[in-house]
Amino acid sequence: MRHSLKVRFIIPAVIPLFLFFSGCGTSTPTVLNNPVRIVDAEGMVRNYTLYLPGKGNGEELPLLVYFHGVRSGEFKNIAVLKGYTGSPVSETGLIAFCRVNHIALLEILPSYSYKFMNVEAAGWSPIDREISGIETCIDAVAGNYNISQDNIYLAGISAGAVISHHLANRRPGRYRAVLSHSQAYINEKNEILTPTPGRGKFGVVFCYTAGDYENLKQLCESSYKVYKENGFEAVILRNLPPLSHMWSNSTNGRFWRLLQKTGSPLPH
Repeated sequence: MRHSLKVRFIIPAVIPLFLFFSGCGTSTPTVLNNPVRIVDAEGMVRNYTLYLPGKGNGEELPLLVYFHGVRSGEFKNIAVLKGYTGSPVSETGLIAFCRVNHIALLEILPSYSYKFMNVEAAGWSPIDREISGIETCIDAVAGNYNISQDNIYLAGISAGAVISHHLANRRPGRYRAVLSHSQAYINEKNEILTPTPGRGKFGVVFCYTAGDYENLKQLCESSYKVYKENGFEAVILRNLPPLSHMWSNSTNGRFWRLLQKTGSPLPH
C-alpha cells in the first residue's frame, strides 16, 4: 500500500453538535496517554491517546477510533502537499465533539515510517506491521474502560481511511461501522478490494471534499459501489467543504449520525 497509503488523505466533516446527553458536561473529561502499555509483535511500543468525556450517567460509552492521514514535516516543501497536515485529531473537531456527545475517542499513532514522495513520512504503511499493534490497543481500551463492546467505530482520512477498511475487514464482527474520508478499501497497487463476505457486515460512510484529489474521489465512488454490490449498508457524501484535502469539523455530527444508522447490530 506504499503509494496508496501515502497519498490518501481524508476529510471527515462535522455537523453542528446535535447529540446531547444528560450529565455529559458535569464531570471533568480525562485524557489518558498510553494508559496500558502496548508492545506489538515486533517489539515496538505503541503510542495512543484515549479521550474520555467524563462519568456521565454511568452508561457504557461508544468508542470512536480515529486514524490521521500520512504526515511529514517535509510536506511544506512539496508544492502539491504544501499546507497538508494529515489531519491530526486535534484539527478535526472530534475531541470537543466526542466530549459533548459522550463518546470515548481513541487516537492511535503509526509506529513505522517510510519514504513517501521522497521524504520520510508516517501513515500506516506497511499495513501488516501496523495492524496487530492497532488491534491490541483497541482491545485493551475496550476491555479496561467503560466501553460498549457493540458500539466500536473506525474513522480515518486518506491513509487513515485505508487502514480502517483493512481493520474492519480483518475482524468484520468487531466494528459497527467505518467512516472512510477521501480514501477506499484498496491494496498496495491502488486496486479496489472486495469486502469480507458473511457474518458481521459493518456499515460504511464514504465522503470526500469538493476540492479533493480527483483520483481519491473516484476511489471512494468505486469502493462505495463494491460495498453496496456485496450487501453492505453504505452511504456516500460528496463535495463537502472545504476546498482542500483535509477534515472539516463542520460535518462531525452528520458523520456520527450516519455511522450509527449504517452500523448493523454485531453478531454474538
